[in-house]
Amino acid sequence: MTTPGLQAFTEFRASLVEAPVGDGGVDVCEALTSLLDAAVEELASDLGGGAAVVAVGGYGRREQCLWSDLDVMVLHAGDDPEPLVRSVLYPLWDAHLAVGHAVRTVAECRAAAVDDFETLTSLLSARLVAGDQGLYDDLIATLTDLVRHRPLTPDLVTRERERRAREPYPVMAADLKESRGALRTHQGFWWERRRAQLVGFATHDPSVEETDARRVLLQARNALHAVSGRAMDRYVVDLREAAAAWLRTDVYELSARLMHALERGDRLADRWWPDLHTEHDPLVGFGRRLFGRVRSRFGPDADGTPADSVLEVAVRAAGRRSGVSLHPREEELIRHAEPATWTAADRAAFVKLLAAGERGRAVFGLLEDLGWVDRELPEWGPVATAPQLAPFHDHPVGAHLWRTAAEMRNLIEDHGPVGQVAAELGDTEELFLAAFFHDIGKARDGDHSEIGAELTSGFLRRHGFGAATSGVVVDVVRHHLLLSETATRRDIDDPAVIDEVAAVVGDLRRLQVLYLVTIADLRATGTTMWNSWRATLLRRLYERVREALEAGGAVPATPDVDSVLAVCDAHQDRRAVEEHVAAMPSDYLATSSPTEVLWHLQVADTLDGPAAVVPDPQDPGRVLVAGRDRAGFLVAVTRAFTSHGVAVLDARLRTRADGVALDTFHVVDDRTGDPVPPGRWPKVAADLVDGLEGRRDLAVASRRRTESYRPRRPMARAAVSVRREGRYTIVEVRAPDRVGLLAEIVEALYLEGLDIHLARIDTMGGEARDVFFTRRVGGIPILVEEELAALRRRLEDRLDSL
Repeated sequence: MTTPGLQAFTEFRASLVEAPVGDGGVDVCEALTSLLDAAVEELASDLGGGAAVVAVGGYGRREQCLWSDLDVMVLHAGDDPEPLVRSVLYPLWDAHLAVGHAVRTVAECRAAAVDDFETLTSLLSARLVAGDQGLYDDLIATLTDLVRHRPLTPDLVTRERERRAREPYPVMAADLKESRGALRTHQGFWWERRRAQLVGFATHDPSVEETDARRVLLQARNALHAVSGRAMDRYVVDLREAAAAWLRTDVYELSARLMHALERGDRLADRWWPDLHTEHDPLVGFGRRLFGRVRSRFGPDADGTPADSVLEVAVRAAGRRSGVSLHPREEELIRHAEPATWTAADRAAFVKLLAAGERGRAVFGLLEDLGWVDRELPEWGPVATAPQLAPFHDHPVGAHLWRTAAEMRNLIEDHGPVGQVAAELGDTEELFLAAFFHDIGKARDGDHSEIGAELTSGFLRRHGFGAATSGVVVDVVRHHLLLSETATRRDIDDPAVIDEVAAVVGDLRRLQVLYLVTIADLRATGTTMWNSWRATLLRRLYERVREALEAGGAVPATPDVDSVLAVCDAHQDRRAVEEHVAAMPSDYLATSSPTEVLWHLQVADTLDGPAAVVPDPQDPGRVLVAGRDRAGFLVAVTRAFTSHGVAVLDARLRTRADGVALDTFHVVDDRTGDPVPPGRWPKVAADLVDGLEGRRDLAVASRRRTESYRPRRPMARAAVSVRREGRYTIVEVRAPDRVGLLAEIVEALYLEGLDIHLARIDTMGGEARDVFFTRRVGGIPILVEEELAALRRRLEDRLDSL
């Protein structure tokens, strides 16, 4: 049965899908709640004494969003509730509303609230919609008696800690109900006030900042519901543009407001519950230091810092075992502190705060609220909650910078090879400063690295950090993308590339700081940005540049045949090694280890068919494909890989003078990212041979797998850039990642008459960023800019048509 009231509600909700009313947040919720009240009152119009319909949960708090559950309770005095259930709940179900319901007496409400905290908080939101006022009053009296002796704070703090454990830092793809600083946090504030009202304690109205933050969260939640057509609460990349359009704004503006609101909720939670950072802090609970190890390579100045220095107070607040908090006197001191010249102890305290992890970030937030950050670090304001819309970024800028500092602390305390670099460096002061400031130039127009270097230089100079410290930190901020971009987009086995990087870096100390900041930055960016393959590439680049710097700025001499023979057994024919090396490209020894040379020679000597696929016995992530080179050989290889679920991370392609292709690939399973099982390689080899000999159509097998995993939504057009670099034409392709993409790109390059010398395959947040070092068949370079531009257009068209 659909009543006029229910029809009015469903029609109004349907109209909201097209456009919001009012602010899209509180106004929408209020309108939906009022229409639901009218519908429920209509359904309960014949209700007699001894029964009531009570709104609970979000409906009780008048926070009814488009596709939220309708939380109602049928409250009765003990008589048979079935007629009431039939008259009220059945029509709601028939109208296809998601109804969260309960049927209880007052005594049953009390028992359920004692047993379950979620039930207690839901009942605290109880609001009479229709029926017996006296029965509802009995419920409120029972709840009052219950909460008089049961504080809510311990349970609310536990849940807030759980949210922070799940999300140690604010995320871009936030769950607007469950993330830190989101609606659940605000509901905690509401329940604390409601309890205070019930038991007669003084309370205060929500602040303007709390009210504004809640409004933005409700706006964004209603927008997600409207554009997804369901109760979608996570701010995912695919829905952001549509949600912003529903609210009549743009993606950046909505994201900026939302990130600020979440940060505000997080900050308010720190004020409501100062003990959030007590014994449950993992830095304390597991016996770790509250602060990371901060060392400077320079001795302290003669001056000291007064006990009431703002930064000294901040460090004390971060280190309190009772929780991160400021005493009222300390707050007054910070609020009214005049800008002053920093002492050496101030500078040390600032870096110590950066090394304090979550506690340091919490205290920094308090300093922001009290105005100190605006006075002493005005560079911070634009990035504090600035969104990062690229899908590979997990966090807004400010949270990313704090997480980078925390990742730096983890690297410093690591006992592996990366930690050894930090140990060799000795000083950690520059590491924390560079980690914290590396993206400070974002949220401004222009190159954020260059802008960041200037802003960092101004801050360090203004507060008395020395020339040597400033020089290293500023250089690292300016070049913080150098190593990652070089490792994933250039040929790091090319001596000229290594010399170029060494010239930019300048000295070993800068290289060490830059290497560690690069790793911390990648680890803090997102789950798609840090993996074992990227770690391997960075390590290789670091070691080669370090060798160049230690050799006086030039790459060490290329190994000769004797270095290969040094690892051979006594039966190896020197002439065969020399012939093999002489027949390979000129950069062969510079880009291959002696063991790789022998591996290649052994496989080439035993090749007795059109192709062989040989996994590296020392490295399960590497495979050598050897064969008689011919037109389309690499196309066949990538198709065979695709049809058997092999994804390529990196490829170096070489052809010996006698026509034997010796192509090395670093690979993983295309669905799991794990090493390819050894048993899969014989099947890959058999299909490759059959394809090369015409017995199997590899294009069909590859297309079948590609179609099986092709996303259903329309894919964005591939973006191709083409440039000259030395002897090569560099082709870079950016496209939504998908199974079979590499095979399609290789086929497009083949159809353009291009040979691939080196491939760097990279994926960032669902976007493939693949770089190919190519030459025309015959090694002829493309020199004319117009021809490069035409090649770019043709490649984009080919990739769209495949």
